[in-house]
Amino acid sequence: MSTSSTHPRGRFRRSFAVIAISSAILLSGCARTQVAPTAGTFGGQAAGQLQPSPSPSTTPVLPPVTPSPTPTPTVTKKPKPVDPFDALSKKTKKEFKGCFDKAVSPGSSGRCAQLVIKKLKAAKFYPWAMTSRISAVGANAILNYQRSRGIKATGTVAKQTWLALATKAKAVPQVLPGKCLTKGVVICVDQAHRKLFWLKNGKVVKTVKIRLGGWNNHPKKPKQWRVYPTANGTWKVYDKQVNPKSENYGSGAMPYSVMFYPDMYVHYSSGFRSVGYAGASHGCVNVGNLADAIWIFKHTPIGAKVHVYSLKK
Repeated sequence: MSTSSTHPRGRFRRSFAVIAISSAILLSGCARTQVAPTAGTFGGQAAGQLQPSPSPSTTPVLPPVTPSPTPTPTVTKKPKPVDPFDALSKKTKKEFKGCFDKAVSPGSSGRCAQLVIKKLKAAKFYPWAMTSRISAVGANAILNYQRSRGIKATGTVAKQTWLALATKAKAVPQVLPGKCLTKGVVICVDQAHRKLFWLKNGKVVKTVKIRLGGWNNHPKKPKQWRVYPTANGTWKVYDKQVNPKSENYGSGAMPYSVMFYPDMYVHYSSGFRSVGYAGASHGCVNVGNLADAIWIFKHTPIGAKVHVYSLKK
């Protein structure tokens, strides 16, 4: 046996070589295993070796938030209402100049009163001769015109009536309301068109011209004049009398009365027959044709519905 193989120092060298090779193999097989740092290292690396830069944070960095300014509320101005008189032609404005702001009522006279009569005449509500003053005839013409145009019937020409006269406003349409179209006998009184419709089961059987309440004097105080309106509403016929007595008007003033309201009847009127719309009732529904009044009296039963209405625009 040679000296190199048997000498203790030679055996020691071979053992160290085997251990070194084995250590190298172990280190290569655990590359992904964390090794605790030993003396002479910093953070698992040899002293003096540079430490790698830390990996960037996975938390996103948001830009600073600037608060949005509070929006200024938008103020919408309401449009200025258009004065309908501004739309009138220059010719019409000139004709009505100085009258639009005046109230013309019974007893009024002057240029504006004459203009009212002129326009009522053109609208076929004043078939009589022109006058310089608003008399009872003129007052009732104003009332009938106002009802026909859906204007509150006051007998006084104010702004709304002036505008209707200036623009030649059309009459309200002739329409029967639903309250007239029910079962049984119904008397419907259309104040706008001065007509009485006699219906049965929703169908018009008879149409009659009528006169309504208006500018009149008190039956017992002739100097006291005012508007006596025909009231709108729905009632039932509670009585019928051929010649009812009346404390105010005496006997024979309201023949063939169909009574549906304490102070309002449908009845024949000799005054309506003689002077027509130059006069007015005290609230009753006047029939100027005797044959029509008798027909209504005979065919209308007690309990029948009566509906009085004024159509509006």
